[in-house]
Amino acid sequence: MSDSANQRSLTRRGFIVASGAGALSFAAACSSKHSTASGAGTKNALGLTLQSGAASATDQYYVQAFDSTGASYKALDFYESVYSRAPLADQFNIPLVRLDPNYSIVPGAATKWEQAADGNSWTFHIRPGIMWSDGKELTAADYIETLRYSADPKHAWDFSWFWSGVIKNYTEAVAGKVPTSEIGVKQGTDKYALVIQTEGPIAYVPSACLYTTPLSAAALSKYGSGSYNINPATCVTCGPYTLTKFDPTATIVLGPNKKYSGPFAPPIAALVGKIYAGGDMLPRFQTGEIDTISVTPLDLKIAAKNSRTKNLHLYKNPNDFEIWYTFFDTKKAPFNNVKVRQALAHCVDRDSLVKSLLAPLATPAYGYLTPGYPFAVEDPLKPLTNYDPGKAKSLLAAAGYPNGKGFPQVTFNWWANAVSNTESVVQALTQNWNKQLGINIKLQELDKTTFYARMNKKPTQIQMGFVSYGMDYFDASNMLSVYKSGGRHNWDNAQYDGLLAKGAAESKAAQRQEIYTEAQTLMTDQAPAVFVFHLLYGYYYAPYIKGSALAKNKDGYDGIQWPGFGATSNSLQQLYVANSVSSWPRQKQSGVL
Repeated sequence: MSDSANQRSLTRRGFIVASGAGALSFAAACSSKHSTASGAGTKNALGLTLQSGAASATDQYYVQAFDSTGASYKALDFYESVYSRAPLADQFNIPLVRLDPNYSIVPGAATKWEQAADGNSWTFHIRPGIMWSDGKELTAADYIETLRYSADPKHAWDFSWFWSGVIKNYTEAVAGKVPTSEIGVKQGTDKYALVIQTEGPIAYVPSACLYTTPLSAAALSKYGSGSYNINPATCVTCGPYTLTKFDPTATIVLGPNKKYSGPFAPPIAALVGKIYAGGDMLPRFQTGEIDTISVTPLDLKIAAKNSRTKNLHLYKNPNDFEIWYTFFDTKKAPFNNVKVRQALAHCVDRDSLVKSLLAPLATPAYGYLTPGYPFAVEDPLKPLTNYDPGKAKSLLAAAGYPNGKGFPQVTFNWWANAVSNTESVVQALTQNWNKQLGINIKLQELDKTTFYARMNKKPTQIQMGFVSYGMDYFDASNMLSVYKSGGRHNWDNAQYDGLLAKGAAESKAAQRQEIYTEAQTLMTDQAPAVFVFHLLYGYYYAPYIKGSALAKNKDGYDGIQWPGFGATSNSLQQLYVANSVSSWPRQKQSGVL
């Protein structure tokens, strides 16, 4: 699902109109209009005592920018719609688990979980006392009804593939073959115990349960869909925020849920999503209109010449660990010959390409998985795909095309505006392949819709293309499944499929590492794709945005890590507005707190 590298200001899952309560006015304000009083030791709107160095409680809001170009905002909940979620979605609940900055699974609504002895189910134990804003308690029933709703063919949820093959009978329910009451979710020994029955032993269920942001069972029954949360009058939340304003053309505001009883109260008590139909975000950041910005290499060059931004720290992390690669139609000549694919793989000077075109917001890709991602390996893969033009020529000759003689003309497709400098990247790749190997690869740009329509046709209508993929959940079983037989691309390998199945069922980390190392080695050697670069995301934060959420993690990545500033991460509890807010021209947001 993660093909949205061009939506750098949106969440990866993409984000009708309800009347807004509590009007919001935006008045440009110089720094003197902000309170300079310290908020340390006082309580914010959620009742949390603010830490040392914090600004006043009325300054504890966070303004983010979103580009609505090509988007359709219809929901604020994952289980209502994934691809049409609006900015600031998924803040009205608590998933069973969350991720910390080191990408470790930590408790969310569930304090603990365990796999059954036979491996065919998992039980999650929910914290008692978490209340919905309508006075009802969060229990297993909310998760059960949410998952049943997602499997209802009448709902036609746009992400049902995620649980297919995982939750027992889920695929059959989506197809209408069994009622949703028969999917493998049920209450355990008490109302706080959620049992998820699986289609066999599946080790990564806790990771997948990051996507268990529940709807209220009572509200779902009352309103018939999850759309109740796009109206401030009907919003039901058990998270720290509630909906104040929903205008998907301009502004979405989440104010403090003053009935919040959960364990994760954040210092920042209100969120503002400012929605733009395109345009340059950097000036908006420089003038204090927004508190943070995702930057491109071009932004960095411009920012370096501006007195306000030239000395800001550039935060970098892989966000959802996105890989950009060249794929092939492996069922047709010339790419049905593994030696041809290997020749092209050995004819990519990744280090030079990244240094000249993409730095500092990319790293060379020698394998499908970015370093830092679970079970990723790199060094064992380098000899299988390193830059070696001599070896590339030998492989091409062994394939029957000495010095490129007899090699057919090939069309290499890419889609417009894919990611910064994409055009330069595909041009550099093509020029080097043609020059070094004596072949004829012709570049052809397509619009995004046409590109994906042709790529996803069965059989594919793209002979050779440049595309990306980023994770859906934090486990190698997800990313590596892209090349599973019958998946996104048409490379089929029974040995590879067997390794993925074995890895998904194995619960011991050391054994899983061995299995997934073998799978990565096999895929890299067989070269169904040429891996080019791993994308890094760059961020600027206004200097008054502080907290351990921005610190470097174990892999050296800093800034707010994936899955971002939301309920699925513990970054909510680790960010605050500092009392240095007066040092930057922040535009005051009236009526938020």
